[in-house]
Amino acid sequence: MQKESYRIVDANFNRAREGLRVCEDIMRFIYSESDSALKLKKTRKSLSLIVAQLRREELLKRRDLEADKGKFRYAKGSKYKYDDILRFNFQRVTEALRVLEEVSQILRPELKQQFMRLRFKVYDIEKSSFAAI
Repeated sequence: MQKESYRIVDANFNRAREGLRVCEDIMRFIYSESDSALKLKKTRKSLSLIVAQLRREELLKRRDLEADKGKFRYAKGSKYKYDDILRFNFQRVTEALRVLEEVSQILRPELKQQFMRLRFKVYDIEKSSFAAI
């Protein structure tokens, strides 16, 4: 179970971090909202600090892209606007944080609260970001 748990953490850590970066760059470069961009950057760094407690080298060791049958499954989409991409990525981040919150109970139960607080922080940043644009 440990190997699979680390694979889940690795995938969702990457998903959340990438989603935060997409949101950060859209808020910074498209909407010129430096306050939201800075909050997203700090959140991304906080996420990395929490996950570091799970030994990043263990996550990388357990990564198995060859066995991941779903790695290239993406929904076919229509033409999107930046606010659509922003919304999709905020959702991506909060879903990944929820998975990290649940799976951390198996690996390091004391991290559950940290992931939960981060998830609610992202909900708040999402609300303020959309209010700003």
